[in-house]
Amino acid sequence: MNASRKRRACLILAWFAATPAAAFEMEMGAVTLNDTFTVPSWTSVTFIDPFDTPPLVFALPTNDGSDPSTIRIRNVTSTGFELLQVEPSANDGPHVAMPTAYLAIERGDHVLPDGSRLLAFEYSTTSFVNRFLSTTWDTRTFPSAFSATPAVIAGIQTMNNESGTPPSTTSSPFMDVGIRNVTTGSLQVTLERAESTAGTVSSPERIGLLVADSGFSLTFVDRFGNSIDLQSLATPTNIQGWDNGCFVNAYPSAFASPPLAVASANTRNGNNGGWVRRCSISSSTLGLTFDEDIDNDSERNHIGESAGIIAASRGFHANFAVELGVVKDVATISDPINMGTDPKAIPSAIVNFTLSVENVGSLSPDSDSLTVVESVPDELSLCVTSACLAAGPVVLDATGSPVPPGVTIGAIEYSDDGGATWGYSPSPDADGFDGSVDAVRITLSGTLSSMSTSGPPSFDLVFAARVN
Repeated sequence: MNASRKRRACLILAWFAATPAAAFEMEMGAVTLNDTFTVPSWTSVTFIDPFDTPPLVFALPTNDGSDPSTIRIRNVTSTGFELLQVEPSANDGPHVAMPTAYLAIERGDHVLPDGSRLLAFEYSTTSFVNRFLSTTWDTRTFPSAFSATPAVIAGIQTMNNESGTPPSTTSSPFMDVGIRNVTTGSLQVTLERAESTAGTVSSPERIGLLVADSGFSLTFVDRFGNSIDLQSLATPTNIQGWDNGCFVNAYPSAFASPPLAVASANTRNGNNGGWVRRCSISSSTLGLTFDEDIDNDSERNHIGESAGIIAASRGFHANFAVELGVVKDVATISDPINMGTDPKAIPSAIVNFTLSVENVGSLSPDSDSLTVVESVPDELSLCVTSACLAAGPVVLDATGSPVPPGVTIGAIEYSDDGGATWGYSPSPDADGFDGSVDAVRITLSGTLSSMSTSGPPSFDLVFAARVN
């Protein structure tokens, strides 16, 4: 075996986090919905990067087009979805183009790199609120309470009751999501039908909910190496109706340029019902207005409501996980016959094992939690002193990393029973090798950094062994 040959060996690389939250994926992107007067069809979106499973999807209608309109979503898969701006029955159905943003996230109780919480879940319901037909609400309790009142983003994921043919016709029954009584431990939710009475709700619709710590502002690097600013906000009760104007709220901190933003109403103070639409956006504020249908009357005034907002500095797809890549190289350094030229892995030859590790994920493991376990085959004797490698017996080399990896070698432990126990004390021979060692465990001190805009943090662990 010459120095250029590479192979994979028995390797276990693991990290053990104290937080119970699982890894998750999240994406935000820009999308312009078709002008359905000229292109009477749903708008298809392909995710920036596929999800492992179909996510929940949310989008924010804008004030493009003077008729009342919201956005409906359907056919969510792991690779994309469809969305359409729909109008209630008093209007004509088609709507002008609507440039906006979407957010997609895996279901689960998630933790962001700064410790902020995102709870993403869905449920099916036939409950709805309408001024003339029903006032039925569902209460959803969170698995554990938030530390303060959270911000909520909501969206219907299905079109199970649709009897119209939007966009060529209006949507029947026209609906959005109603949210009220948001507390640290629960909220109330329903299908929001405002004053539009056309159509019926006989089949359950799936409602997606994203409940987020309010006021977080963090920066992370997505899976493509882009630096992303992500922020959330639960607004005061200051968003009034379409006829009242546009009502702005400031992000926790200003972005460098206007971000992508999604939002949902978090209260239902007006008995006419309604939903939020974006009416302005800048690097520091998001303007929202609370719209109503005109099926029963033409006025679109509304008293103050609050909203939940999530905004990102640009489109991204992030895998919030410790995503470790590992490659093992084995190079023959010397043998007793070929002195200095083309050494072979013959008896008494010296070989170096190099384990190259990089983190391409957007999260770091917990401090002092990264452990490497490497088996030593019977054909080799492991070097257990610094006689073989300067600063050995195991050397951490981070010279090739684009950013500091943040870890150093902590404890080195040996086993002579295949890793069943780790209390073996090596007995090196005159050259520093011990043929009884059949596994070695290295616990790294410090915290392995997450993905950087300069690239993934990485390091090499180098071992020396002698061929028996």
